[in-house]
Amino acid sequence: MKKVLTIVAVASAMALVVGTGSAVNAAPKALKIELISKGETHEFWQAVKKGAMDQAAKMGNVTVRFQGPANETMLDKQLEMLDGAIATKPDAIGYASLGTTEPLKHLAAANKKGIPVYMFDTAAKCKGKLGVKSNCALGVAYTNSKASAALAADKMAALLGAAGGKVLVVGHTQTNQTGTDRRDGFVNRVKAKYPKITLLEVQYAEGGDQTKAQDIVAAALVANKDLKGVFGTNEGVAIGAGQAFKAAGLANGAVKLIGYDSGALQIANIKSGLQQGAITQSPLGIGAKTVEALVNYVRNKKVPAPLIDTGFYYYDATNIDKPEIKGNLYQ
Repeated sequence: MKKVLTIVAVASAMALVVGTGSAVNAAPKALKIELISKGETHEFWQAVKKGAMDQAAKMGNVTVRFQGPANETMLDKQLEMLDGAIATKPDAIGYASLGTTEPLKHLAAANKKGIPVYMFDTAAKCKGKLGVKSNCALGVAYTNSKASAALAADKMAALLGAAGGKVLVVGHTQTNQTGTDRRDGFVNRVKAKYPKITLLEVQYAEGGDQTKAQDIVAAALVANKDLKGVFGTNEGVAIGAGQAFKAAGLANGAVKLIGYDSGALQIANIKSGLQQGAITQSPLGIGAKTVEALVNYVRNKKVPAPLIDTGFYYYDATNIDKPEIKGNLYQ
């Protein structure tokens, strides 16, 4: 009788374990991840945040705190946030760099405390190769900015045709690598492939300031009556350029405009014909891939690739509603 009771008790215990999943499907270790962005209020960063939060929920038992400065010129404020994140001793940190070498000592401090860092969108200029031996970061999830801007140059050349003409590039930063790579990707492709296109001196609306971009393009239209195209390296710049076109009373397509990213107004300008197209990144993918890389590294010791290319697309009025495009546009 005693033997029978023992068997029943063991069987009951096993049923309880299987039924509750406490041993067979134990909850994954709780993780806390800090994500320090280049901004927070802009729609692009809200899309990155959504991608990160969705991926955290998918992986289970992961808490993400996403923060960034009010605008993308506030490097000092961002570094304060990074230091604050390090002080909380999280399981991992994701970092989108506003600076070049300025963040290095801060990232080294995280490494010294044993906190893994994976960068996203924009990398700091770390010394040596990224990876487990780096005291800077494991890697970066990013859009290939040079390749994407080179595609924008190809599209601009196609719009202008064999005649070519004058084109103005308006950048959103002179110091941040993402912005300078977009500038260089466009400029270098034009110089290499399109001799009929004359590039005016690059101008800058720091931080993607729409008003500044509008003023720059308005002045260029006055000084260059034969201006044929404008490339804006982010959403704010593209919107400002469009405002300058409107104020000058230009007919749609009289001066070609290609932008970067999306946003409600830029999308509306493309649909109306004021703007011819734009490059979109995958902000959801940037956030998701960053969280995925960090969680897998901490939980499973799976070393992420030093570079994770999250992809890009060119969109215009002909393909803006296609699923592969629409899913990467934010309003």
